Amino acid sequence: MMEDVKKYQKAEKTKKKREEIQKIPWYYDGLENLCNRIHPTKQMLRISDIKQLSHDTKLFRFVSAKPQKPLAPFRAGQYMGIIVEINGVRTSRPYSLVSSPNQLAYYEIGIRKKAGGFVSPYLLENAKIGDVIEATEPMGNLFYNSLFHGNNLVFIAGGCGITPFISMIRGITEKAIPLNICLIYGALSKKDILFKEELEDIQSRRDNVSINYVLSEPDPNWKGECGFITKDIISKIVGNIDDKYFYIVGNRAMYGFVDAELQSLGVPKHKTFFEAFGVPEDITQVMGWPKNIELGKKVQITLKFRQLGNEEEIKFEAPSNEPLLNSIERTGHKDLVIENGCRSGECALCRTKLVTGNVFVPPEVTIRDIDRDYGFIHPCISYPITDLYLDLTLT
Repeated sequence: MMEDVKKYQKAEKTKKKREEIQKIPWYYDGLENLCNRIHPTKQMLRISDIKQLSHDTKLFRFVSAKPQKPLAPFRAGQYMGIIVEINGVRTSRPYSLVSSPNQLAYYEIGIRKKAGGFVSPYLLENAKIGDVIEATEPMGNLFYNSLFHGNNLVFIAGGCGITPFISMIRGITEKAIPLNICLIYGALSKKDILFKEELEDIQSRRDNVSINYVLSEPDPNWKGECGFITKDIISKIVGNIDDKYFYIVGNRAMYGFVDAELQSLGVPKHKTFFEAFGVPEDITQVMGWPKNIELGKKVQITLKFRQLGNEEEIKFEAPSNEPLLNSIERTGHKDLVIENGCRSGECALCRTKLVTGNVFVPPEVTIRDIDRDYGFIHPCISYPITDLYLDLTLT
């Protein structure tokens, strides 16, 4: 017994001596702080400026609400989720960063008022300078990759889809990166063109940047391209497509149309990138929607979650034609918080275990094989078509 005690005392002395001699490696805390700096779980942002961009769009500038925590870096073209609480409903929406990645003193995003929307009208009508808003880290896969995208880039934007391209154009031109950029910007009318003065100023100073507008509802005196962004217009503006890489950002209807036009021009799939599709305006019109589901049908959702360390269950009804995450958020339950970012099934932050029941997912949404194999869904883009049992205690 005494022999064991002596061995223990000797081991303790050796440990103490070793700790006195060996300093903590410089990178131990440094790497941890660096990871938190690059990939923060959440960011607290303060609105420092608001500017009217058009009749229905505002530009919001954010700085860090915590000076000791600088803003996370990002790649031009990425977005972040803005988290708000409206009438007891905590929810988020993704908005592309407009500001240049070459500076991190502030973030800028452009928000257009969506007819019948929930978050955009609230922000445009209620947010003011000085307000503190919670946000995710920058996310998304829309950014320039020098290994795969080449030197000749074509940006096709529809409406507010111009926002990520503004960041990309700023980032590229500020550093005088030798890339050729051709922007085809589709808008309803001249008054709906965002950042027009800045885009034309950049074009006047950069030979490698070409700005082209296509208006679907032009004024009688408009001299530019009109209608939709067709293969003829693309071919006329872009010319030879063989060495081009195409990025497309807009709404779902535009994606389907432009995709077909690019295919008819012979543009291969691996030379196109479509930003996340977002939620359909009417899921019942999406290919594959089960026609036997009555419009407005409601199903019962049973949700298992943890509250103060204990497992609880809640039951509620949800409409089949609404994303499941929206219905969960509408319950207003403080402990039913599902992390999310893209609201399109791309980021996988909201992955949730589906124990029983069936959901409908739009066919273009990509679900990771491992999630599919083990029964996880993305409630932000999943529509309940039968009664469901979800388990939030399993992640």
